[in-house]
Amino acid sequence: MLNINPTKTHSWKSLLNHFNNIKDKKIIDFFREDINRFSNFSYFFNENILIDFSKNILNNKTIKLFLNLLKEINFNNYLLSMFNGKILNITENKFVLNFLLRDINNFFIKNKYIKSNLLNEKIIIDKNLNKIKILTKNILEGKWLSFNKKKIINIVNIGIGGSDLGPRMIIKSLNLYKKNKNINFFFVSNIDIDDIYSVLNNISPENTLFIVCSKTFSTQETILNFKISYNWILNYFNNNISCLNNHFILITSNYENANIFGLNNNNILIVSDWVGGRFSFCSAFGLSISLYIGFKNFKKLLLGAHYIDKHFFFSNLNKNIPVILAIVSIWYNNFFKFNNELVIVYNEKLSLLPLYLQQLFMESNGKNIDRNGNIINNYNTSSIIWGGLGTNCQHSFFQLLHQGTYIIPCDFIIECSFDNKNNLYNSYYKLLSNLISQSQCLAFGDNILLNKNNIKNNNLNIKFNKFFGNRPNNVFLIKKINPYNIGSLIALYEYKVFVQGIIWNICSFDQLGVELGKKVSNLIYPLIKDKNFNYCSNNSDIFLDNSTFNLIKVFKEFNNKK
Repeated sequence: MLNINPTKTHSWKSLLNHFNNIKDKKIIDFFREDINRFSNFSYFFNENILIDFSKNILNNKTIKLFLNLLKEINFNNYLLSMFNGKILNITENKFVLNFLLRDINNFFIKNKYIKSNLLNEKIIIDKNLNKIKILTKNILEGKWLSFNKKKIINIVNIGIGGSDLGPRMIIKSLNLYKKNKNINFFFVSNIDIDDIYSVLNNISPENTLFIVCSKTFSTQETILNFKISYNWILNYFNNNISCLNNHFILITSNYENANIFGLNNNNILIVSDWVGGRFSFCSAFGLSISLYIGFKNFKKLLLGAHYIDKHFFFSNLNKNIPVILAIVSIWYNNFFKFNNELVIVYNEKLSLLPLYLQQLFMESNGKNIDRNGNIINNYNTSSIIWGGLGTNCQHSFFQLLHQGTYIIPCDFIIECSFDNKNNLYNSYYKLLSNLISQSQCLAFGDNILLNKNNIKNNNLNIKFNKFFGNRPNNVFLIKKINPYNIGSLIALYEYKVFVQGIIWNICSFDQLGVELGKKVSNLIYPLIKDKNFNYCSNNSDIFLDNSTFNLIKVFKEFNNKK
């Protein structure tokens, strides 16, 4: 693999020249020049998902020049290396095999698209999938009983990051697919003790099952919440350690750390250490999802992601949508210097998707060291990802989108199917009209109004009611929010991350940037606990600046004056 600084390539220089020629062009002009702009710059996935990227400041030449860049950096070699089981996570010396988690029909193995060295990994994945199937059946059918022989009616997922956001987001997205209406689901992630006690105070130990997700089984937030729930169960059952197997399932890649808590092997699911948290919804970390929607629907979730795996692997790059989405983002981030991206979802059930994507992109590609170990100082990597729920956002920050001095590219996402019984007030029509109008107004400004007197009714308004448009955006129309389509949608964004990382020459699959804060926290913690702590007596391994010392001091003073 070449590991090239993209700005040093001939293609990047060609893109810069192209950018200077096209940067002042208006989106509306592209539509005037091409009557087939929509069909030329949109893509249907299996008649279930439409992605319209026609409202962008780009043309066929832009795409062609980026494809030249992919050729120059030998992108296909990275793609083949992933599917052939070569080490792509070079900082941690690990595979990147997310596609293997959802290859439930062994498509890539049967057709020999992957190497034999991955067969052992597939065996582990299949064993976990079978465990998920059995656990889902036993728990949903009431065969898994508590220590005092009660049915489980409360399931608490304890994790943080991807092992929390992934299951939490998907379960909310698929709330209509809940399999057992009598089981309540809760999520705990925050180290703030209020988080877990807000759950424990409203449930009973005798009918609660905890699913504890930690890759290393040393994540401080997850382990603290696990220990609180562990003692909560033990105290209820008079410290009879036998009760633990009825009330806990642990999911980890570190068997040694998990095994010390006294649970049977059947209660511990082991995932391979290459499974990254933010890419883990298809692994055993997705157990909570299967328990919520049922195992058959969980398989549909995997199949939806698998469909995108095949699309990404087999499609020509000029028709490869994760590639196109990555190109569009890099075009704005690195050439226009638009360093924010928005994800606006118009269905309440998708409200957690922007938060999930925030982690997926910024934890993956928020890097300033390239794959060669060099500091990146002449181009940007990950955009700042944020977003929210339409139409709520239209009444908060959309003013900035339309008339602010920043230009922020957007993804608009909406489900198109609805139940006529729930459309009594035409709410779904109004929802879609809001999305389409926002996309149109951002792209074209007030040029869409044939009679501008509709908004300009006096001289003062003429000055302030100016909408320049030329704000780029993509529109995702999803036929129905179901397990298959959610799997496809998430996988699309996963591969967008992958493509961006290759072009930026960074490692997208580690998260070393979160580790320093954890290490320093462990050094600060004993100082906060130390009742006799003062600046002069500091024996810690940490440099104690004047601000840090006084923050600890004031905290102690506040705490002592309660």
